[in-house]
Amino acid sequence: MIDSYLPAAPARDLTEWPASAPLVSVVIPCFNYGHYVDQAIESVLAQTFTDLEVIVVEGGSSQAESRERVVQLDFPRTRLLFQGAATRVGANRNLGIENARGKYIICLDADDRLRPTYVEKAVFLAETYGIDVVSSAMQFFGDRSDRIDILEAPDLDALIHGNHVLTCALFRKSFWEAAGGVRDFSKGGHVHEDWAFWMRLAAHGARFLNMPRDPLLLYRSHGVSLSTGDDVHPMDQQAKLVREMNADVLTPAAFDRSRRLAVQERRSVPAPRPDAYQAPSLEGPVVLIALPWLVLGGAERLLSAIVKHLSSCGWRVILLTSIDTSPDQGDTTAWFEEHTAEIYKLPLFLRRDRWDAFLDHLIQSRGVDILWVVGSAFAYDRLVSVRNSYPNLRVIDLLFNTVGHTQNNRLRKDLIDLTIVENNEVQDWLLTHGEAQARIKVIESGVDLSRLSPRSRDPEVSRGLHLRPNEIVVGFSGRWSEEKNPLGFIEIARRTDPRLPIRFVMTGTGPQHHLVEQAIAEARFAPGRFTVVGDVPDVAPWLSSYDLLVLPSRLDGRPVVVMEALAFGVPVLASRVGALPELIEEGVNGWLCGPMETDQFARLIDAFARNPGRARHRTAARAFAERKLDQNRMLANYMAALQGDLERASEVCEAL
Repeated sequence: MIDSYLPAAPARDLTEWPASAPLVSVVIPCFNYGHYVDQAIESVLAQTFTDLEVIVVEGGSSQAESRERVVQLDFPRTRLLFQGAATRVGANRNLGIENARGKYIICLDADDRLRPTYVEKAVFLAETYGIDVVSSAMQFFGDRSDRIDILEAPDLDALIHGNHVLTCALFRKSFWEAAGGVRDFSKGGHVHEDWAFWMRLAAHGARFLNMPRDPLLLYRSHGVSLSTGDDVHPMDQQAKLVREMNADVLTPAAFDRSRRLAVQERRSVPAPRPDAYQAPSLEGPVVLIALPWLVLGGAERLLSAIVKHLSSCGWRVILLTSIDTSPDQGDTTAWFEEHTAEIYKLPLFLRRDRWDAFLDHLIQSRGVDILWVVGSAFAYDRLVSVRNSYPNLRVIDLLFNTVGHTQNNRLRKDLIDLTIVENNEVQDWLLTHGEAQARIKVIESGVDLSRLSPRSRDPEVSRGLHLRPNEIVVGFSGRWSEEKNPLGFIEIARRTDPRLPIRFVMTGTGPQHHLVEQAIAEARFAPGRFTVVGDVPDVAPWLSSYDLLVLPSRLDGRPVVVMEALAFGVPVLASRVGALPELIEEGVNGWLCGPMETDQFARLIDAFARNPGRARHRTAARAFAERKLDQNRMLANYMAALQGDLERASEVCEAL
């Protein structure tokens, strides 16, 4: 009976793949997209996983210029195949796959691009957990900029109703062979041939997994294309047609098997590919920085400067985050992407029970020298197993203040080789809690004094705020979170003398976003008195336009925004917490208050606005920055601390 027919699942290539063949083949069909295809190739060759080849299939383009561009392509690890006449996309993919040497295949459209970690993550899931088809969320670029997330674990039941797999999915070549290749729709109108292909693979027993919120495909939106033209069938009609194309394999037995496989757990040890993760341009040590997140904040600005410096000195820097964040907290990933492609946000692409395995993968594949913990609870929890598995790995911790992760530091003190702190307050706290002086390094943070220098008020800021010449701008810039006390800033502004020509400005974002909006509405400021700017791509034009920066923190360390303001020659009014007393000379470059002394903050702002000699505070602020806040000194100290710890470890190993 036809209901009992079950297509045989292909073998999953459990034997070690030959070292002479690439593990992954990326097939790029190109029809009239010769002006885009070089970008697609470059995105593949920039992958963090390098054991791959590229096959471009020129599909008989109707535009001679496009075909000529493909002829002229000259990239390493890239082969060119040519069709003699105009050929449909499924046939072009099949030609590339027939000639592919890889165990896994990725079909990338010529006008799209891949983010640099896509292939590595997909291979990790396929090799470690026996997944047969892996894809991800999608990010538009060009005419659109939105993101589309994706179903995490589609099975055959899901695929008969919707296409829950991206065209660029990684899949096993053996399943392509079992399915009889990619089939083009032979009737009028366009049908997504990849949808029919994924459905057929599911019927043959393929296990699917998507990285549901990690937008690793960059999908170019540029007007009408093959998949968006007038001849594209509506989705409900396409669903009917792709089911008809696969009627021979859509049996009850196939559905039952697909449901079982979707929940089945497998685990294997990937075959080593020692050259798959090399970075020839970076010959220095390898440091893995474990953070909770990459949100808008001073810690991220500080670390991005350090990452830039390490990378420029030949160090290989890898970033790992472990907490998912909402858009209103800001995203500073771009600050780091300028200096490293190896950024991994675990919650976006992995289930929690697979994080440990991926951390091991990173340490082993890169030969990590230093694990640098910067507030990551996940990394703290992994220290015991990491030190047992990798005894030569050095562990460095970075603490910004005396609460929060200081407890994690003390609980794991015997597993940490060095703790770096920004100020004497944290050093003293560690000493009183049993740490040895030799295992603490104080590195005072600094800023780029050449980039951040006194200047006239930014013209765009002035126009945007409609500032009058006599108005004084008092600003808050930073993370809208409880410890920074943005709500306190609003209350301080409310208590100042309304007759004074003061304009209050807030930049930033964070978890208290909605509370900030509510507090401003309830304060009932006069029109123009208080302006909320929100998240800005560059805070420098705003900071340099302030006459006074106010930071009423409840808790703080050595805030980058304060150092930046002083570098611009902007005096600071702040709370007497953390390292702020080390940065502010009372009455010279600023003033200090108790963190809850709201009335005192307001009185000092009023006094500042009435003071005709405000210019001397600007001069003093810049002079202090030049004496104390040079970023070059900070970067040299970080390099010495990291390098010195490795050298000490090497000396110990030689002695043993």
